[in-house]
Amino acid sequence: NRTQLLVVSLLCQQRTITKNRLLSYIILLLLSSTPSTRTYKLFARITMLNNKIPSLPPLYFQGKVHEKEENVEETPSLTNLPSELMKLVADYADWGDLAKLSAVQTSWKNLIDDAANYGGHASKWDLAEALLEGTNGLERNPARAIHLLKDLSGINDDNIEEFSCQPNKQPFAPAMSRLSQCYLTGKGVEKNTQAGVNWLKAAYEHSDCAESAHKLACMYEYAEHGVACDVYAAAEWFKKAAELDHIEGMAEYAMCCELGCGREQSDEEALEWYMKAANAGHVTAKFSVGEAFEEARGVPQSDEEACLWYYKAAVEGDEDSKKALRRLHDIARIVVPGVGGLLNV
Repeated sequence: NRTQLLVVSLLCQQRTITKNRLLSYIILLLLSSTPSTRTYKLFARITMLNNKIPSLPPLYFQGKVHEKEENVEETPSLTNLPSELMKLVADYADWGDLAKLSAVQTSWKNLIDDAANYGGHASKWDLAEALLEGTNGLERNPARAIHLLKDLSGINDDNIEEFSCQPNKQPFAPAMSRLSQCYLTGKGVEKNTQAGVNWLKAAYEHSDCAESAHKLACMYEYAEHGVACDVYAAAEWFKKAAELDHIEGMAEYAMCCELGCGREQSDEEALEWYMKAANAGHVTAKFSVGEAFEEARGVPQSDEEACLWYYKAAVEGDEDSKKALRRLHDIARIVVPGVGGLLNV
């Protein structure tokens, strides 16, 4: 009828469409007679969503639409829509919309769980975050969020001292890190520093998560979250992070080597790790390499080589490197032509 034609005409003129606008059109369709197959096909042409979260299998609503109850008068509703069109509605839904749809009829009661499972790690992660923060149309449900994160982590936490992998589950480091943050801050669970530390260790041990190793190192170095300061543990975890190519971890471990903090002092090892961090783009490490050449720490003295490294850091805004280049200007202007423009001298 005219209402359907109007709706389809409007839809087909859109390259993109907002969720609210689409739902408004759906209401118009509900007020008209049941959409025809032709209407559905035209409607489907504008649906081009890929990697949508949340999402459902293409034939999810097949056989689940309109379970008519006895002695209930037939009225226009979402349950009257063809399964294919119902899938289009779900494609524009967020978690809150799916929660509302799950209450429409009993065969849809598992909509949220099914969408989370269908989307894999990304969907479960998105749902857990929505439940933890109370976003995407959902009310906060920390208990369910923590349950989802633990399932997603792929780790058994029955023994707080020694976590193990769940059978047939792939460990998922972001979930472990998020659980650590929850336990360390008391977000969604009772605050438990030891559990928070153990989740970070699990992320490192089961997923080679460099960021978790670096977080542990910082916690021990700065006594964060009530963890006792331990420079030896800090150095050990900085090294673990560095060995997994964590750039900040490389620079921090280099400093431990340079200062003999938490381990034996070694200019040679310090320079090795400063070089690795510098070559990976760490600005302060570039300055430290220049300083090592200028002061002959772990390497033969060379003002020329020092100027080259100071210049690399200076062009990225490092003020200490600019000061060093001004101090060594007579050499720098020869080694690095045009350095005067950088230093305004």
